[in-house]
Amino acid sequence: MKYRRKYTLFTLKNRKGKPVWYFRIYLPDGTRRSKTTGCNSREKAMRYVEELLEDETMLRKVFESDLVVAIDSSHSLIQTTIRETPKSSITFEEFASPWWHWDTCPYVLARRAAGTESHPGIKQSYVTSSEMWTRRYLIPYFGKYNLQDISVDMINTFWQVLKDKHDLAPKTINNIRSVFIIMMKEAVAKGLIERNPVEMTISRTVDKKKQELLTDEECARLFDIERIKDLWNDRIVYYVYSFVAGLTGLRAGELLALTINEVYPNKIVVKRSYNESYGMTTTKTSEERVVPITDEIYRYLYVAWQSHPNDENDFIFSFDGKKPMNEGRARAAFYKAMEKIGISEAERKRRGITFHSWRHKFTTDCVKSNMHPEKIMALTGHKSAEMLLRYTDLNAEKDLSDQIQEIQESKSRRIIGMNG
Repeated sequence: MKYRRKYTLFTLKNRKGKPVWYFRIYLPDGTRRSKTTGCNSREKAMRYVEELLEDETMLRKVFESDLVVAIDSSHSLIQTTIRETPKSSITFEEFASPWWHWDTCPYVLARRAAGTESHPGIKQSYVTSSEMWTRRYLIPYFGKYNLQDISVDMINTFWQVLKDKHDLAPKTINNIRSVFIIMMKEAVAKGLIERNPVEMTISRTVDKKKQELLTDEECARLFDIERIKDLWNDRIVYYVYSFVAGLTGLRAGELLALTINEVYPNKIVVKRSYNESYGMTTTKTSEERVVPITDEIYRYLYVAWQSHPNDENDFIFSFDGKKPMNEGRARAAFYKAMEKIGISEAERKRRGITFHSWRHKFTTDCVKSNMHPEKIMALTGHKSAEMLLRYTDLNAEKDLSDQIQEIQESKSRRIIGMNG
């Protein structure tokens, strides 16, 4: 039986970002073998492979195995006897080092090309995080191993190392796992490995963090208009920033990106998000949405906009109108205000309260008002009911007792009546 498989060429970038050509050949047992040509141009790589396929001794030496080969004039392998299965000479460090560079990584460039300005195929913040996890955790642990030597058992041990040695949370470990899966999936596509071992590992279980959100009474003290100077150092933008977050569920970056021409007397049009590291981007889901507001919220937003030099294109949460205010300082002002109403730093941490908790509180308030989940998702921008549930903080005893007792009483009366 004859096997006719032509060689193929592909490139990987070395640590300096320069392309190096590799070749891949198929053998009769179905295995694929990949090796570097050491060449920087396609023409030189082709000459190298064609000369190699004509030289049985050199071919045997390159693959470091005892091969018996027959080669036809088209440079296809016809028959091969394999006495041992060689492994890819590409180490994980060689493979991974060029990854996650915004302007040069082939995977990133392909994802960017597949997206649009309003719906980017990949976000720079995700690429930055992926590069950091690869550089900080994946390469130090797997870097010296050949790609084909990375096993499921080795990866499972790595997850435990991330937990025990690096004290990473399950969610962070799952994020690293997702990045690792993408990278090894590309290795499979390039023929560097036969299967993706990362996909055969199990993701970590993530426990839902229980938060003890601010009560309405605490919010009333926090937003006492008579105490703006005392609680918020007379910074109206800090006051309104938290006030609107709690009543609209907007993310911090979405609030910072707001300009006055995106705010109307009855609604906010959420189009963008702002991050100090990456500037203006799309929203987290890359989708625009409309959040209805009251006249009072509109007035507060307008007052915040008027508190600094402004024009109709200027940012609301700013001190000069031209650049959004510093998110960290606004968050610190919120924490300081909580301390002044009696919520100490220790208590705040125990209760798990962060600025993002305003979004949890808004979602919880909507659920308590019996709003349909799809309507809540339209307001918050959540893409799934599962994610919405994670943002909901209901207490069965405090929040559901009246409703469940009413159901129980109705059912018990019916049951007793049927037996009467």
